[in-house]
Amino acid sequence: MFKPLVGKALIGALALISGSCGSIDQIGMKERPPVLSRADFDRAALFYPDAVRNLVLNAAPVPNWIEGTDRFWYLHQMPDGFRFVTVDAATGAAEPAFNHEAVARTLSLELGRQVSPGHLPFTSIRYSPGQNTIVFSAGEKTFECSRDAAFCNTAKDAVADPAAAVSPDGKRSVFMRDNNLWLREIAGGAERPLTTDGTALFPYRYTAFRTTYVEERRGTAPPTYPGAAWSPDGRYVLAVRSDYRGAKTAPYVVEYLPPDSPRPIGHEIPMPTPSDAPKTPYVLSLIDLKDGGIVPVNGGALGFNDYAPYWALVGVPGWDMDDGELYLVTSTRDSRALGVVAVNLDTGAGRTVLEERGEHFLNLNPIDYHVPNVRLLADRNELLWWSQRSGWGHLYRYDAKTGALKNAVTTGDWAVFDIARVDEAAGFVYFTAGGREAGRNPYYRHFYRADLDGRNVRLLTPENADHIYSNFPVRGLNGHYDTPVQRFSPSGRFFVDTHSTVSEPPRTVVRSADGALIADVVEADARALLATGWTPPERLVAKSADGAHDIYGVLLKPTNFDKNRRYPVIEQIYAGPQVAFGPQGFTDSLGARAAWMQSLAELGFVIVIQDGRGTPRRSRAFHMAPMNDEDSFALADHVAGIRAAARSRPYMDMDRVGITGISFGGYASARAMLLFPDFYKAGVSIAGPHDYRTMISSISVERFFGVPGQGDAYARVDNLHLADRLQGRLMLIAGEIDQNVPFNQAVALSDALIRAGKEFDFVLVPNAAHDVGYHPYAVRRMAGFFVRHLKQEEPPLPFAQIPE
Repeated sequence: MFKPLVGKALIGALALISGSCGSIDQIGMKERPPVLSRADFDRAALFYPDAVRNLVLNAAPVPNWIEGTDRFWYLHQMPDGFRFVTVDAATGAAEPAFNHEAVARTLSLELGRQVSPGHLPFTSIRYSPGQNTIVFSAGEKTFECSRDAAFCNTAKDAVADPAAAVSPDGKRSVFMRDNNLWLREIAGGAERPLTTDGTALFPYRYTAFRTTYVEERRGTAPPTYPGAAWSPDGRYVLAVRSDYRGAKTAPYVVEYLPPDSPRPIGHEIPMPTPSDAPKTPYVLSLIDLKDGGIVPVNGGALGFNDYAPYWALVGVPGWDMDDGELYLVTSTRDSRALGVVAVNLDTGAGRTVLEERGEHFLNLNPIDYHVPNVRLLADRNELLWWSQRSGWGHLYRYDAKTGALKNAVTTGDWAVFDIARVDEAAGFVYFTAGGREAGRNPYYRHFYRADLDGRNVRLLTPENADHIYSNFPVRGLNGHYDTPVQRFSPSGRFFVDTHSTVSEPPRTVVRSADGALIADVVEADARALLATGWTPPERLVAKSADGAHDIYGVLLKPTNFDKNRRYPVIEQIYAGPQVAFGPQGFTDSLGARAAWMQSLAELGFVIVIQDGRGTPRRSRAFHMAPMNDEDSFALADHVAGIRAAARSRPYMDMDRVGITGISFGGYASARAMLLFPDFYKAGVSIAGPHDYRTMISSISVERFFGVPGQGDAYARVDNLHLADRLQGRLMLIAGEIDQNVPFNQAVALSDALIRAGKEFDFVLVPNAAHDVGYHPYAVRRMAGFFVRHLKQEEPPLPFAQIPE
């Protein structure tokens, strides 16, 4: 093995020798692979994000339910394009949603250009009542066509306000203007103010996680939605105000190269940090549209902190209109106590229903960003509540009026993940969970049904695979709307299930609500992917560093893998307590956060991705085990996992291990370099927070590390005080307009490293936001860094740039 300080000329000479005859080490393996060539980069390009998405067809078809029916349409992908297909869930019968050839001919005439039936200029449709016509938008027009395209009517697109909250009947909307809430009649456009006391420092807006100041100014992102939610009957509006009065302002982010100005543009905003944040950052009110009255909402002893205002806007637990109450989750700033209050709609008075406290932060869903597992069952006067009080995440049923616990709905050494649906009349709750079926991967999501009284937990999806389900809310954390995937039909009688493993391509089926298989919908076509020589990732299971838990991960190899060679290892890490990161399904290792990893493997690396202690979807002990240690997110588990894998894989070179990660993974990758300098020899930390004391006070800060003054967590977890431990090669990458983790965080670590006399690389990508880790230039620099410092080679051409 060659040390990094060997001269380039000597490396080149030795590389030529090894490439021609191959040196053999003591265990009989070729120590050094051939020098990288253009062919390696051409092969890597096959797995670039823009290319790889075309290699697996129908990997995750989305069911779009037709209102009032048990029928749905989806986009069926084919090698020559796509088709709209409609499926009857009751029978599984499928048919073209419309005559694609006829619609293409009509659009060719209307748009003045040739339109292909397999590449129609729209990807969404809406059926009219009766399903005789379809409505879609193409160009600047909205078309309503008969399904055979015998006739088409056109009209101008109706321009909807992307930031308005629309009433349940679709006739009115609430929007924000000059920091106040306004009401608009959608049909006629009449407007009137609902509030008049909003100010820049006390607006009617939920801003705990606003990350699009720059994009909104540039017009590339819609304005953030107002801090308002409607009651089901449209009479009341729940209003959330963010209180920044007294908070210090700061240039949160600066556009150094704005596209519309020769001078930098700074975004000066109130920027409370954990140490000086207002004690009551959010205030909730109820607006009665019938009489115009506004009453403050009493949040009880806990108040509305942490995620509580966001959950209120998401709409959980729910409204009880018959009894005139709104049920809301309450939380302390550090989320060590959560509860539910029932709020009187006329007076705003709060009645405490339940409270729960813990030594560490509490969750209402294993995944922080999913809809919390709390539901008001108004017709039954009951409340469902998710808790880890038993050591595992389970559902509990309460009397909503008295707060008395009725029963545990689920029990055992396994975890409920997401409530998918509640059938109050039948007394069922449908949910996803993992770890219940013996011998299976505990991260696999399965669908279950249970009686609300805690009996008859029934597995609905028997396949030993990961069953896709993501319960993101319609209102995203960054203040914009999204369209969650609805797996259950409007009637609740059927659901669509897509399942796969890392080695088995996805299969999509329709099942009845009792789990009976109705029909296959489509199987993914992975032939193009397999034709590249790609082989599925290998499953890894190892013991955690304390020997008490199994940790799971995967290992990716290059398509030209040679078991007789030794490969440097690169770990891609997240390690945050918010989400589980390891790939479970067939395409997980090719997309999302792992988008570039297979491409990087093609340059002669073995890639490892794993979840250690400190991450969710396992037991409470697994999630909270390392919280009070210097290694607060159990990075020792990641070292242990790689070492365990290498014991049976001699091709993994433990003298050449690197690490990289984005966001919380940027924090974790830098910290791993500092805590385990003898193990990780090179690291690329991307968009990572390194000093949480100087991050804006928000969720994912105080809930993990507490309120300053209650312990030494902030001093313990910052990376700055460990700067003198750096031994390997470190690169920091930051985005200029990152509003999630502003690049001052990379500057702070840079300063600490400089004061410690350490050398490192710093790459600032202009006009890149928090997704800088997927920017081709950032990825190019990351790949070059690892090639130089783990392989001691100079890349022959730029990575992440398709060769001409």
